[in-house]
Amino acid sequence: MNTWTRRGLLTAGTATAALALIGAEMPSRRPEPLDIVTGEDGFSTPATAVAGAVTFRVRTTSTRTGIVGIARLRRGIGEASFRRHLRDVFEKESPEGVIEASKELMVDAELYGGAMAVLGSQSSFTAWLPPGRYLVLEYKDFEGPYRGRDPLPGAEYVSPLLVHAADDTGGAGRARPSATVTAVDTARGPRFVLDGRIRRDRPLRYVNAMRGQVDELAVYPLTDGSVTEADIQRFFQDTSQTPRPFDLAAQLGTPPLSPGRSTVIGMPLDRGRYALTSWVAGMKDAQHLSAHGQVLIVTVP
Repeated sequence: MNTWTRRGLLTAGTATAALALIGAEMPSRRPEPLDIVTGEDGFSTPATAVAGAVTFRVRTTSTRTGIVGIARLRRGIGEASFRRHLRDVFEKESPEGVIEASKELMVDAELYGGAMAVLGSQSSFTAWLPPGRYLVLEYKDFEGPYRGRDPLPGAEYVSPLLVHAADDTGGAGRARPSATVTAVDTARGPRFVLDGRIRRDRPLRYVNAMRGQVDELAVYPLTDGSVTEADIQRFFQDTSQTPRPFDLAAQLGTPPLSPGRSTVIGMPLDRGRYALTSWVAGMKDAQHLSAHGQVLIVTVP
């Protein structure tokens, strides 16, 4: 998600079957991707999907939309509660208020990530979805007037998605990523670990292996060859500083995943340097995770 200055801390509860999901193998047959189009003129989403590895193509027709995610409400939780607590994550003023809203949100739902799309291009993501009822949502609708459409509470783009069991044993297919980025806790703080090499023609797998903390992957092209990881970390420590190390409007990646979840994302990348970052804030101090060093610069050949 773009600027999580209000996004605060999507702190976490327990991730069910987390390690199994991270390492899950997916069958080989791949169904057609499902299209999601978000914009100020409407929100078009699929109504149903077949369980397994489900691939979504995401396109935005406005700069005020374009951060699409998948969530599954926990048993007994209503959609109104989920909407309210997600708004609170962005609207609460104090770190304590953001932390409390984030904890309530994680009680409400499991977050499956999604895709960040920019105007004029297409992004994609693949999530492993068991049968059940899910929500497809536009995160920018919850971020207020400076980021999204600023709809009234209850009028945000949120659509149901019913995932049903496959009719045969062939199952869904698996996207084949060229690299995996894993969010991890270390003695020095949160970090991204890259395994493999990110390529323009292949998707990227993202794994949230942090404990008790949701996390996202926000990816930005770097046009200034002198920008370092330390420069980006300093920016996240004070996001009012200028010049910025990257263009906030060029954001790609995935919105938050619950702990232990993984997703595969396809991004319209060119050759060059990119910054891997996170605007999500940590559960201890509500500071952006990238302010604590979760920054990685990569080169796409």
